[in-house]
Amino acid sequence: MVNKIDCTILTPERVLFEGEIGFAVVQAHNGEMGFLYNHSPLISELGVGEVRLRDEKSTKHFIVEGGAVEIRDNKLIILAENAIPKAELNITEIEKRLKELSEVDVKKFSEESMMLQAETYKMKMRLKVAKR
Repeated sequence: MVNKIDCTILTPERVLFEGEIGFAVVQAHNGEMGFLYNHSPLISELGVGEVRLRDEKSTKHFIVEGGAVEIRDNKLIILAENAIPKAELNITEIEKRLKELSEVDVKKFSEESMMLQAETYKMKMRLKVAKR
């Protein structure tokens, strides 16, 4: 018998994933975190980046953009502010948005500059997942 983790990915709008997995890698606020069966209890802040869920047959990819992750008693819950499955990412649209963002002219070190950098980073992470 293979040991599994019950995993759920939720956003305020919908449930993106529910099922059993063997291994998960989640983008925390300060780096990636991996989860296997019998992981010690943990709650952490999510960053912007990729979530990989593995079972015996496949790996499912998602992009998360903020939120929280909790594991306890072999139940992994990812509460994301925003999350998108790889299948819903459109490479052409993401590249177009990145081009638009690169053409925006803002004053350095301004609030707009910081927002532009954050949006550009989100699009780059989406593109990375979309190309997997």
